[in-house]
Amino acid sequence: MTDKPVLLVTTSTFPRWDGDSEPRFVYDLSTRLADTFQVIVVAPHAVNAPRHEIQAELHIYRYRYAPATLETLAYNGGITANLKKNRWKYLLLPGFFIGQWLMVRKLIKQHSVKAIHAHWLIPQGLVAVLAISGLKNKPALLCTSHGGDLYGLQGKFSKQLKRWVIQNAQAISVVSTPMTTIIQALGGDKTPPVQVIPMGTDLENTFVTDPTVKRLPNQLLFVGRLVEKKGIEYLLQALQEVHKTYPDIQLLIAGSGPLQNKLENISRQLGLIDKVEFIGRLSHQELVHLYQTSTLAVFPFVQAKDGDMEGLGLVMVEAMGCGCPVVASDLPAVRDVISHNENGYLVKPGNISVLTASIHTMLEQPDLRTQLIQNGLQTAQQHFDWRAITQRYQTLILRSFHIPIKMEAASA
Repeated sequence: MTDKPVLLVTTSTFPRWDGDSEPRFVYDLSTRLADTFQVIVVAPHAVNAPRHEIQAELHIYRYRYAPATLETLAYNGGITANLKKNRWKYLLLPGFFIGQWLMVRKLIKQHSVKAIHAHWLIPQGLVAVLAISGLKNKPALLCTSHGGDLYGLQGKFSKQLKRWVIQNAQAISVVSTPMTTIIQALGGDKTPPVQVIPMGTDLENTFVTDPTVKRLPNQLLFVGRLVEKKGIEYLLQALQEVHKTYPDIQLLIAGSGPLQNKLENISRQLGLIDKVEFIGRLSHQELVHLYQTSTLAVFPFVQAKDGDMEGLGLVMVEAMGCGCPVVASDLPAVRDVISHNENGYLVKPGNISVLTASIHTMLEQPDLRTQLIQNGLQTAQQHFDWRAITQRYQTLILRSFHIPIKMEAASA
């Protein structure tokens, strides 16, 4: 360990091994914060993942919560989606909470942890509050809500748990503006300072344009988990209409999730089996190639029946960084990324006819696509590159928690 202040990061979404297709925004942020902090990461274990490893200066600990073959609550779509798909996995929750609690308590005792950064109010924020309860020298707690924990989990008991977590944190960050109001309503007068800081992505070296790569005509792209709030069913129905005008249209769906079989059946029922390709989860480099070669990226987000909806939608930023024009649903969080007809095209959520017309408009107007591409690149690079995002998180942690730091580290 070094003389840097120790930051303990807790998360349920984290790469399990090199090249893993799991979302890596917590990993990317943590590696960049390691310039200022000694970062220790706590994440769930999974089959074939090491229990402990050091990677990019991160000390990564993965806690056990069941026999290895049953450790399937996290990853592959997320905890909520896995619970909905297999109800028996609720039996894993006690071990999941206890295993995480034991690991957090152990690491707090072993290291002089100055602050905890818990990603998601539940379960990580809840476990962090429980783990530091009763300690004489409590680490400061920053909780980051990514949306699913805030918009979903709307039961009375879940709301009470979220309120308790918010009121026991020293700072809260949310990834989009509309989430602030919900946090403040839950926390009431005891709400700590709330900042809007989105997750970032690598717009300098990874999600970039390449003038040598030629875009394919009439290729649509969707990237994301195959769950209700992504609205893919509406995209398939819109595609059936678009196909009448553009018989060579193709839709690539990059992602996996519990709705894959249902969506494949819908494709067959709509007569689109040769127009839609489910290509599964891909690495960042594979995604970059798709963003760079597709005519249009479409993200038809909706609010799910349980209230869950998109917290930010970094896939839109990735597409913009690669020079791919974006059509997305006009949801509150999406407006933090897309301004209609300026850097993207917004459509009414769940409206098939409007979505169809918008895709037609984009395919028919190359000049409009060029304008959106140029403005989208500027938006992505100015507001969502990791360099700026990391600086904001570093400043939040240092100032909120009064952690002493060497001047050269603070200015790095």
